[in-house]
Amino acid sequence: MFAELILPVPLSRTFTYRLPDGLAEGARIGMRATVPFGKNHTYTGIIVAVSPLQPQVDYEVKEVITLLDEYPIVRKNQLNLWQWMADYYLCPVGDVMKAALPSELKPETGKKGVIREDFKPKLKPFVYIVLDDKLSAVFDQLKRSPKQQSLFMALLDRSQALQKKEAPDPVAQDELLQVSGASAEQLRELVKKGLCRIEQKEVSRLETGQFSTDPIEPLHELTIMQQVAYKNICQQFRDRSVCLLHGVTSSGKTEIYMHLMQEVIGQGRQVLMMVPEIALTTQLCQRLRRVFGQRMLVYHSKLSEVERVEIWKTLLADDCQVDVILGVRSSVFLPFRQLGLVIVDEEHEPSYKQQDPAPRYQGRDVSLVLAARHGAKVLLGSATPSLESWYQAQQGKYGLVQLTERHAGVSLPSIQLVSTTEARRQSGMQGMFTPRLLGALRKTLSEGRQAILFQNRRGFAPVIECTSCGWTPRCPRCDVSMTYHKRTRLLTCHYCGYTTPWPAVCPSCGNPKLDILGFGTERIEDQLRELLPLSKPVRMDTDTTSTRKSYERILSDFESRKANVLIGTQMVSKGLDFNEVQTVGVLSADSLMNFPDFRAHERAFQLMEQVAGRAGRRAGQEGDVLIQCNDPKTPLLQQVVRHDYVGMATAQLADRQKYGFPPYTRLIMIYIKGRYEDRTRRLAEQYAATLRQSFGDRVLGPEAPGVSRVKNFFIQQILLKIEREASTVTVRQYLNAIYDAMVKANPEMQRVVFYYDVDPM
Repeated sequence: MFAELILPVPLSRTFTYRLPDGLAEGARIGMRATVPFGKNHTYTGIIVAVSPLQPQVDYEVKEVITLLDEYPIVRKNQLNLWQWMADYYLCPVGDVMKAALPSELKPETGKKGVIREDFKPKLKPFVYIVLDDKLSAVFDQLKRSPKQQSLFMALLDRSQALQKKEAPDPVAQDELLQVSGASAEQLRELVKKGLCRIEQKEVSRLETGQFSTDPIEPLHELTIMQQVAYKNICQQFRDRSVCLLHGVTSSGKTEIYMHLMQEVIGQGRQVLMMVPEIALTTQLCQRLRRVFGQRMLVYHSKLSEVERVEIWKTLLADDCQVDVILGVRSSVFLPFRQLGLVIVDEEHEPSYKQQDPAPRYQGRDVSLVLAARHGAKVLLGSATPSLESWYQAQQGKYGLVQLTERHAGVSLPSIQLVSTTEARRQSGMQGMFTPRLLGALRKTLSEGRQAILFQNRRGFAPVIECTSCGWTPRCPRCDVSMTYHKRTRLLTCHYCGYTTPWPAVCPSCGNPKLDILGFGTERIEDQLRELLPLSKPVRMDTDTTSTRKSYERILSDFESRKANVLIGTQMVSKGLDFNEVQTVGVLSADSLMNFPDFRAHERAFQLMEQVAGRAGRRAGQEGDVLIQCNDPKTPLLQQVVRHDYVGMATAQLADRQKYGFPPYTRLIMIYIKGRYEDRTRRLAEQYAATLRQSFGDRVLGPEAPGVSRVKNFFIQQILLKIEREASTVTVRQYLNAIYDAMVKANPEMQRVVFYYDVDPM
């Protein structure tokens, strides 16, 4: 018998191994096997085929060392999805495997090529009551030891020994000692007397963090407007597998989601609800937990590796009771039993796109393929849909349902454009605040309400400059200036993480005076404390949210009113729901729009409209949004003021069609990275010339990106535009053939890093 395996190596193929007689009978698709690879390596792979026939291969077929599982840990439809991702995103299937499996399920090679399995079940001591004698005899035995008697009574109660006909329940030792007030020594005495025994029992690591014992609440009734939307979605699902729910901020999309979930669960199927940010899992979890209780699990990148394995194994179990998974983009890899519905909330968010490492997949798009594999429906929800999804809905490929009013008659926030040019002309700017924004914040805080400030740049200041010679600190490994972080007194590169202390004098000319130019979230926080004594700011950016608990702490502090101003980057625009936010300030709209990317205006509209939607979400109080900008007459800003998504989408789609950008074409960005600038540029030019022989003027570049060196690698990129009707299989075949020919003709290609980014963001 022979097994074909996916191995975690960057090669676009599977590998064949012979199954020894002792393993052949137990080998099944989806199991892990350890195998030798090359001269000195041992890898853990996933079996994708078992056959009695040896395939024709160009290498010596070696034997499988051992099987690590008694049953498959990867389902067949997962393996199909992995292969689709490898084909579509032009990467090795081994890279998909590495991204999909929790690292604890991918044991590493130990000494002498022996695989070390790191995952160990969590064991906990449980107490089992022993009732061989009549209870009266037991109490006679304990009458001189009142504390032991009290402990035994607690064990009798907790184990339900008197209520059950079958075996009494085991009781966790720590729980028993806590409720009885007894000591471990007193418990050991009961064991000696033969009244109980202690055994180690495997328990889930998810019990304390994931599950709640709070009572389940019924779903809220939908409003008339929400009922109409709900019925329309169900109607669209009869004809189409994908529906776009375009609902303004605070229109009650989550309530509709939960009613759809309930219906799908009632059919015995599972639901995946995807969100773009861990912060949203923190907020949504509480709402969903009240309705679905222990039938729901949460999956995101801040879980420990052993917690991820627990979730994986929980979903694999035949008696799995989990019906709802709330997760970020990586949740598409989980082993669903029978998926019935996928909900992609805030579907427009770029966070669904994986940047590095491979596979560079778009979670929203992969969820469509995942759902199709299960025969499930997909609901895409957003107040500002991506133009790709909006276009598909306009073409009739997706269903479209719209919610145009906020829940409970709450009006959309009033948006005002505030000219920073005019404020500077009148010498009215205080730091980065205009008098109007500062006045609005002062009024909001004095009334006991809250505010959110949005600035899409973290750190204290993005640029430091010598007042004498103009020197600015640049990263020695990247072609980018370093950002000053005041709290740590460090200059940091936000591309590679390189840090260096703040210089006492200019390294170039010795001048002791260095100017701080621009501002990030940290500087805003400092200035706000200085300008508004009433403010109690809290900051949410990648500097303050390094752990799962930090997200929960920041949001909890803001929700409980310990903080009254939330300052943040894009994180604060992503669907957060707070009742007391009266004012939202966008500090620099121009930095969002003036960006060299064809999606810049779409993204700027989405960010401003979404962050504006955090204001005035309570009935009877209209929110105020102030957007600071250089020119209030800019057409895009006028569309934001009118909440005119359709106008923005229509204008942007016309431009995209004119210049041949998505959704009218598909893009593939080809990256070539090398240690030597000249060699990298020369290879990129040769590769682009070879591409043009097959693809003609669909090839743009090569060119160096805005940041042309990262971690001491020089970067060249080539953009390939492909018509949407073109066969992805044919395009892939052409690209593979071109690359193979290029490597044969020029061995230097193997000295550079080469990869594709399909549907780049």
